[in-house]
Amino acid sequence: MPGRKYTGNSDGLSRTGVRLGLKKFVQLATAEYGLTNLGTFVNRSMNNPKAKKGDPKWLSVHATGRACDLGYKDRKRAMELWNLMLENSKLFQLEEAHDYAFDADKADKEAGWGRGYRCSRGEGEAGVKVYNEDDNAGSQGGRWLHFELAPAMADDPGKVAAVWKKIHGQA
Repeated sequence: MPGRKYTGNSDGLSRTGVRLGLKKFVQLATAEYGLTNLGTFVNRSMNNPKAKKGDPKWLSVHATGRACDLGYKDRKRAMELWNLMLENSKLFQLEEAHDYAFDADKADKEAGWGRGYRCSRGEGEAGVKVYNEDDNAGSQGGRWLHFELAPAMADDPGKVAAVWKKIHGQA
């Protein structure tokens, strides 16, 4: 069953930098799960060999002010956040997420290619795709999670706090 429409970079370059709702999300997630903010707003092209610098088609969602990268030392805690976000993908208006260190085949003793959630594929686990060598999100084995919020959520710190409180009982 198809999910929600994926905004991608269609809202263009943020004129104000990181959006306040995303900033609130980062604040809550880093405090609760012991993660590190590795970056939010940056005006750049996608990390993709096909990307043409300066072409709006290839604008990173980080440039819209709605994406963040959260680093971790404790994978178990990071996976608690990953699972929380997937379980509540619609409530959080999560549009995309990447777990670069996910390994579908640990027995081969090689780093996995990761996995990615996209709202247009469906909510929760239905929206997750496991990547392989030919089809991956880049950054194989990277110890960070990437999250993208829908524009309305990324703009509204009160809404982010309310959803967080509903799920955690705090904000």
